[in-house]
This record gives sequence, C-alpha cells and structure tokens, in this order.
Amino acid sequence: MSDTPVPSWSRELERVSLLSAREAQTFALLGAGWSNRRIALRLQVTERTVKAHVASILAKLQVESRLQAGLVALSYRHLYQSTVSERNVAG
Repeated sequence: MSDTPVPSWSRELERVSLLSAREAQTFALLGAGWSNRRIALRLQVTERTVKAHVASILAKLQVESRLQAGLVALSYRHLYQSTVSERNVAG
C-alpha cells in the first residue's frame, strides 16, 4: 500500500455550487473526458469560450489542472448522479 493519501475532493465538491450554468455543463463534460473542441461543438460555442470556462472552473474549484477538475466532476457525478450527467448537458 502507498502512503500517499487519496484526495477526497470534499473542499472542491463544496465549491461546485459556485459554477455558472454553462460552467457546470463544461464541468460535467470535463468529467466525461471530453476535449475542448468536442465540448465547444456540443455547447455550440467557440473553443476560446470553452477555454475561458475551464479557466474559471479551475479558479472556482481551486484546482491546478483540467485533470483535477475532471476528477472532481467524476466524484460529483458519483455522489449526485442526476445532478451532473451528460443527459442534463444535452440541452
């Protein structure tokens, strides 16, 4: 076993409520492993807009990378299955 603690993401999960509706959609798709290009196509925005949403998500969740944001999104989806799901993002 490793001595490295596994992050629970509890602090970051508390900050998900700070995300705007569009950031929350982007956040859900990050958790599904989508690229900026694919997110842009899905949400019908530019890749530049997606990059801005990702930057805002990182700042609001206080994480260092899109990978960490994606892991928080996976944890969030696991805890609140019907709240953040690809079905809700289809809009």
